[in-house]
Amino acid sequence: MSASAAGRTGRTAVADVDASAPVGTVVSADLDGAPVTVVRHEGGWVVVDDECTHAACPFGADGEVFDGHVLACNCHGSEFDLRTGEVLLGPAERALTVRPLVVVDGRLVVGDEGAAGRS
Repeated sequence: MSASAAGRTGRTAVADVDASAPVGTVVSADLDGAPVTVVRHEGGWVVVDDECTHAACPFGADGEVFDGHVLACNCHGSEFDLRTGEVLLGPAERALTVRPLVVVDGRLVVGDEGAAGRS
């Protein structure tokens, strides 16, 4: 799915979404030409870069969400808190940049808030 202008909001759309998608939904998309991973966790929707900060393995549709807010990398087992980007389990040492998404007219768009994590 490609990012595009989100109409009158001026925000960047990331993906079409079924608002009833369950917690744990992981979708590959791109944002401004870069691959990203869109994830639904217990607190809502977020977008993260589509690679683990440890060895750049892609999360893609193979990333796994558990405990309602933890994203696990399937390459080496690193785990990240989707609410903050914090590393919960190595070998990754750097946090993910987590950007909140909101649903506008059935599309996920980058929210107004700043990034929750850091790169």
